[in-house]
Amino acid sequence: MSSNATFTPSPDKDTESVKRPSERMEKIPIYTTSIAWAAGRSSIFTYLSYFGVVIGASPLEQSILTSVRNLGSNIFQSIWGWLADLRGRKLVMTIGLATLALTIFLTPFVTNPFELVLISIIMTSLGFSFIPAWIAFLGDYASEEKRASFIGFINSIGTLSSLFVILLLGWWMDSTPFPFPTEIAIYAESKPVFFIPFITGAIIFTIALFSELFLKEKYTARNRAVIRDELHLSTRNLIDRNAPFKRLLPINSFFKFCMSMAWPIFPFVTLRVAHTWLEVSILWAVFNLPRGLGQSFGGIIADRFGKKIVIILSRFGYAIVPFGYAVGLVTGNVWFLLLVNIPGGFAFGAEDTAISSYSLDCSTVDTRARYYSILLTFEGVFAFTGSLFAGLLMEILLSMLHITDKDPGFENVLMILLLLITALRIIGAVFHKYIYSNPLDFELEKQLGTF
Repeated sequence: MSSNATFTPSPDKDTESVKRPSERMEKIPIYTTSIAWAAGRSSIFTYLSYFGVVIGASPLEQSILTSVRNLGSNIFQSIWGWLADLRGRKLVMTIGLATLALTIFLTPFVTNPFELVLISIIMTSLGFSFIPAWIAFLGDYASEEKRASFIGFINSIGTLSSLFVILLLGWWMDSTPFPFPTEIAIYAESKPVFFIPFITGAIIFTIALFSELFLKEKYTARNRAVIRDELHLSTRNLIDRNAPFKRLLPINSFFKFCMSMAWPIFPFVTLRVAHTWLEVSILWAVFNLPRGLGQSFGGIIADRFGKKIVIILSRFGYAIVPFGYAVGLVTGNVWFLLLVNIPGGFAFGAEDTAISSYSLDCSTVDTRARYYSILLTFEGVFAFTGSLFAGLLMEILLSMLHITDKDPGFENVLMILLLLITALRIIGAVFHKYIYSNPLDFELEKQLGTF
C-alpha cells in the first residue's frame, strides 16, 4: 500500500538543494491541471441543468437528464480505472479531457432535451474517465499518512480558483441582451446566452488537456505477471477481498440514492427564486468557496482524526441543503439558498476528500484507480436510480393533484419532495457509523493474502 514517491524533500541537505527546483517544476502542471479541470467542470455543472429547463425539459425529462449524466459519469469507471492501472494514468486523463472539450463545445447547439441527453451520455461516460485516473495520479504522489491532506490541498486549489470563472461567467451572461429565464414564455429568448459558459468551458478543458501533457507520472505500468495476477481480478473479487471497502460500498451507494433525488429538483427551485445569472453564479461560488476549504481542511482533519468521522459529519451536513431550498422556495428568498450552500459546500469538499482517500487506503498501488472507480460505478447506478425515482415521483404527484409544472401548485410538490429528501439524507448519514474506522488496520491480512 505504500506509494512510489512523495513531495517530501529529502533530509539530505545536498540532495535537497538539487531536488527542490525539480519538485517545484513538477507541481506547476499539477496545479494548472487541477485549476483548469475545476473551472471547466464548474462551467458544466453550474449551467447544464438550467440549460435543460430552458430548452423545455419537463420534470421527468429533467430527471432523466440528471440520471443519465450521473450514470454515464460513473458506470464505466471500473473500465477506466482498470485501464489507468494497466496502461498509466495520463492516457486515461487525456481521453477524458479531450472528450469534455469537444462535447461541451457542441452543447449550446442542442435544440431539444433528447439531443441534450445523448450528448450528456457521451460527455460523462467518456469525459469523466478523468476522475479515477486523476485521483490515482495524486495518490501516487502522496504517502498513506498524508494522502488525504495532499489530495485535498491539490483539489482545493482548483475549486477555489474556479470561483473567479463562475462569477465572471455570471456577470458576462447578465451583460448580454438575452433575458434571465424567469418565465417559460421567454425561454427561447434566453437560450443563446448559454454559448458563453459552454464555449468558455471548451477552451478551459483544452487548456487542461495541454497542461496534463506535462504531468510527470510516478506510476509505472505493471509487468505481465502482475497483470495476470492482479489487474485481471474481477470486480467482485476486489470487493470480497477487502472488508472495509465491502462494508463502505452499500452504505455509500444508498446515500448517493438519497442525495441524487434532489438534483433534478434544484434547478426548478433556483429559477423560481433567483433573478439574474449573477445570482445563480453567486450561489455556486458560495458553494464552491467552502467546498474548496472543506477539501483542504477536511483532508487535514481526516489524516489527524480519521476519515470516518469526516465522512459522517459531512453527510449530515448534506441534509441541511434540501431543507434550506424548501424554505427558500416558500419564502421566495434567495438568501436561504445562499446560506445552506455554505455548510453544504464545506461538507461536499471534506467528504469528497475523505472518501476518495478512504478508498485508496483500501487498495494497493496496483489497484488504486480500480477501487475508486468501483466506488464511482456503484454511485452512478444508485444516483441514476435516485434521480429517475424523483422524476417519476414528481410526475405521480402532479397527476394526482391534476396540475402541471407550469401551475403555481407545482411549488408545493417541490417542497414536499425536498422535505422527504432531507429526511432520507439524515437516515443515510446515520448508516455511516457502521463503516470501519481505518482500512489500513487490515493491511497485514492483505499482505498475507487472506482477503
